[in-house]
Amino acid sequence: MILQEVLFQDRSECCGCSACVDICPKSVLIMQEDASGFLYPRIKEHAECIDCKRCLKVCPEKNLLQIDSEFKSFYAGYFKDNKELISCASGGLATAISKKFIQSHGIVYGCAYSDDWNTIEYKRVTDILDLEKLKTSKYSQSIKEGIYKKVIADLQGGSKVLFIGLPCDVLAVKSIVPTKYHSALYLLELICHGPTSLKVHRQFITELEKKGRMIFFSTRAKKNGAWKPFYIHAKYENGTEHYEEFHKSAYGAAFRYMKRPSCYTCKIKGNHLVGDLMIGDYHYVEKGMNGYNEHGVSSALVHNEKGEQLLAELDSVGFYIIEIPRRNAIGNGAITRAIPAPAKHEEFEKFFVEKGLISASRLRFVIKSNIERSIKASMLKFAVKVKRFFLPSTRPHD
Repeated sequence: MILQEVLFQDRSECCGCSACVDICPKSVLIMQEDASGFLYPRIKEHAECIDCKRCLKVCPEKNLLQIDSEFKSFYAGYFKDNKELISCASGGLATAISKKFIQSHGIVYGCAYSDDWNTIEYKRVTDILDLEKLKTSKYSQSIKEGIYKKVIADLQGGSKVLFIGLPCDVLAVKSIVPTKYHSALYLLELICHGPTSLKVHRQFITELEKKGRMIFFSTRAKKNGAWKPFYIHAKYENGTEHYEEFHKSAYGAAFRYMKRPSCYTCKIKGNHLVGDLMIGDYHYVEKGMNGYNEHGVSSALVHNEKGEQLLAELDSVGFYIIEIPRRNAIGNGAITRAIPAPAKHEEFEKFFVEKGLISASRLRFVIKSNIERSIKASMLKFAVKVKRFFLPSTRPHD
């Protein structure tokens, strides 16, 4: 019989992928929220456990030593059509790959908001029009129970499957899908800074809905088409709209101060990645560089031949793509290391649990941090301009 402490002893030892729940042949495990809103597996029926240890075999946190990956090549690109590009979080690469995959009769799995906007969950997509639901980043953790079984069923039925998710979720899929189906399974990892909780998301939605019934919500909207900074955008049934800069919002405060505990020590980075392709924002690119677009640019880091296949012939769906230098592609530190916990993150979480998201976001150190971030960003931007004026060699280059 598996004991609860064997699954995990500390909250930082579980990434919340839910693979253990899906793989259990006796359904003795369930996912439960803790006080902060993060999901963890719990044993509901000890007597039914047959001690098969399948839950331990598919756990991403317990299977890292078997992995030794590397990046082979690097690309960047964006949708040529500005309207389509602006509707995406960065350059739209995940959407472009998904379009081409569905056109070749494949099935795509990715995150979407529930119809009432209160939950983030995985969706199975077979129609290009439904890819709209997968657009924009989701900064809270998603619900994944049952999705692994659907992936396996599609693969058993002879379909190709593209799974898009955070590195821990991708590792969970790779671990739970039988090896004989891996050739038809394509795994797309997202560059990850760590998500906050669904409880944060629900409370933020509740606040927005005080203004009316929502018909659209996004945490990665491009106000006036600008890639950065990105905005929270809500549309209401009465025709009104809400815009709020993400990093200055209560949602942004939680994303900064209250990640899932396992994210602060995440080891599923660098050479412990198992996807075929990793994608994210191409933050290194600047005006004047090859591949720049003011409306957003995606980067792609390829692990293997299947990753190259996902990037092949994207021009057929209207996507422009170029090869870029390695140093540019790996400039985002979240690719190779966990983002450490910020000072006072425990205080923020405690206040969130006791008083709620809005009160926590108004803590003095949070407000101070927002001001300091704005000042630092302005000073850095000015300093870079001065440096490049006097030292032309430091200007952007490909």
